[in-house]
Amino acid sequence: MYVRSLQIENLRCFRNAEIELQYPGRSQDEATLLPNVSLLLGINGAGKSTVLKAIALGVLGDVLPVSGFVPYHLVRRNLEEHEAEARIDAHLFLHPFDIGEDSPQSDHLSNRVLVKKLRAQETIASVPPKFLSAFIILNELLDEESPAFLLVGYGATRYVLDASQFEPLPSQLKRRRLRYQRVAGLFEDHLGLAPLGSWLPRVAHESSDRFTEIAGLLNQLLPNEARFLGEMEGDEYLFEHCGVSVPLGALSDGYRAYIGWVSDLLYNLSHGTPAGTRLRDARGVVLVDEIDLHLHPEWQREVVPVVARTLPNLQFVFTTHSPIVAGTLSAGNIFVLDMDGQGASTIRQLEEPIHGLNADQILLSPYFNLDTTRAPEAVSELRDLSRRAMSGDSKAALTFLEKITEGTEPAPASKRGPKKTSRPSRAKTR
Repeated sequence: MYVRSLQIENLRCFRNAEIELQYPGRSQDEATLLPNVSLLLGINGAGKSTVLKAIALGVLGDVLPVSGFVPYHLVRRNLEEHEAEARIDAHLFLHPFDIGEDSPQSDHLSNRVLVKKLRAQETIASVPPKFLSAFIILNELLDEESPAFLLVGYGATRYVLDASQFEPLPSQLKRRRLRYQRVAGLFEDHLGLAPLGSWLPRVAHESSDRFTEIAGLLNQLLPNEARFLGEMEGDEYLFEHCGVSVPLGALSDGYRAYIGWVSDLLYNLSHGTPAGTRLRDARGVVLVDEIDLHLHPEWQREVVPVVARTLPNLQFVFTTHSPIVAGTLSAGNIFVLDMDGQGASTIRQLEEPIHGLNADQILLSPYFNLDTTRAPEAVSELRDLSRRAMSGDSKAALTFLEKITEGTEPAPASKRGPKKTSRPSRAKTR
């Protein structure tokens, strides 16, 4: 399953908006660098996380009411009583994974989900699709062992539990059914991710081939200086970092945050992919809020291309505040969210080139729309110097020129730091 497009009405900060997402096989347009990636940019409060929530609601609306999901502040505020309803229309592209090889069902499906508010209470309901085989779709969604409708989502407060905090899956499923649990981090803050040691040893015991496949994918997803060793120390797996063997819990926050969600994704792929199918061939949708979370700028330059090319058949929808991440994509991959004059969020795509620009150029472009990247105090100083220079103060004019040209000349070779190598095979530019 992929999400082709989404219409949103009266959901949180949105009055009325729509978005046509990228997915594998959809576009051969040269303006789209990675055909399986959509990236959402925008100021805080513009609705990036809400779009991810809307995708989850639109796909899983049929089963969320019986899955442990509790709607909370989803309907747009300040609506008249008769308007107090949010609507999400999700238009999906289905695969044989979702409806069966021999199913007469069309490969397109439109879901409508309503969130209704009465006083302080919200309820969710879906409008059944208008075709005779609608029960097939519902049965697949209710069957948690089915590989159909694979959807996984990660919120911005994600973190990895340690072994002492981890609760076995059967206990977790008493509160949240599996399909909602896969996206619960988008709706619930501080929801911990399962550590590798809680599930990968079982995979190794049941299928050495699947374990080898997961280990290989994990190493493809890691930065050059890190490597998954596949060995355990106590209840934690070991990683090699800069030549030193380190348990997962001893790695930095950045590594653990990144390894946490990519390993959780591999777990869900291994659980939600038909037997005999490679994980790399799995179809589904992955939503990640703040893809750059805790990542050093060096890795921000590579993370999206690496993830997208390692798992090319998954549809990824990311959000970010990082101009470095944005610069790894092209205009066709990027959606800019903003606020209109009435305080409602809008979604648009720009035609301005972005791929390959440096961070300063991107921040000053319409994608981020900053007036300057300088600190406020520095801006005030420059304005003061400019005023004095225009009044005839030659010393202020000279100081002004010195200030605005500081750092524009490349450092002498002897003063530059060591050049870091990147992986050209993973992040080639056109």
